[in-house]
Amino acid sequence: MGFYEDHVLPHLVNVAMSTKGVRDERRRCLEPVSGDVLEIGFGTGLNLPFYPAGVTKVVGVDPSTTSARLARKRIAASSFPVEIVGLSAERLPVDDGSVMTVVSTFTLCTIPDVSQALRDVRRALGPGGRLHFVEHGRSDDERVRRWQTRLNGVQKKVFGGCHLDRPIAELLERAGLEIERLENGYLEGAPKFGGYLYRGVARRPIS
Repeated sequence: MGFYEDHVLPHLVNVAMSTKGVRDERRRCLEPVSGDVLEIGFGTGLNLPFYPAGVTKVVGVDPSTTSARLARKRIAASSFPVEIVGLSAERLPVDDGSVMTVVSTFTLCTIPDVSQALRDVRRALGPGGRLHFVEHGRSDDERVRRWQTRLNGVQKKVFGGCHLDRPIAELLERAGLEIERLENGYLEGAPKFGGYLYRGVARRPIS
């Protein structure tokens, strides 16, 4: 990584992803989560205050050492153990079928090989295991999609590879995950081109 990606971008994302609208989405996504959790794109630990009492442990996967340093205070304040693994989501550090709960919030937009990452999520999940997600991506409005296409290059450069127009639901299904629940809408306070949301739960099929 260069200086910007390693030293500036984590601070920028830490601020940009702490708005009221984003906090509300994190709370809503994490409300049904319990037990041990594998979180991809852990970043600076912005999800930690929103995990409910039933969570017993979080293993966070993120390649950024700067983000890990910024997460220290949130980790120290957590009521459950938190472990950070400095890897990208394409290589999850768990055995096949060993996880029942994976969390991804505002992460799938940025992972370089998102298809491989989702295939690895499916590999890691046990039968019936669930991925709880809230992500921004491709809008269902053609006018908004045109703006997403126009601005995608700038977005990727400024926000470390973040794509505006990834078709999140389609990517989940291509990876072999079944979508149990999906809601779409726009993030409060965000421009439409960057705030079309996919909220829901996908699971690894039981058979």
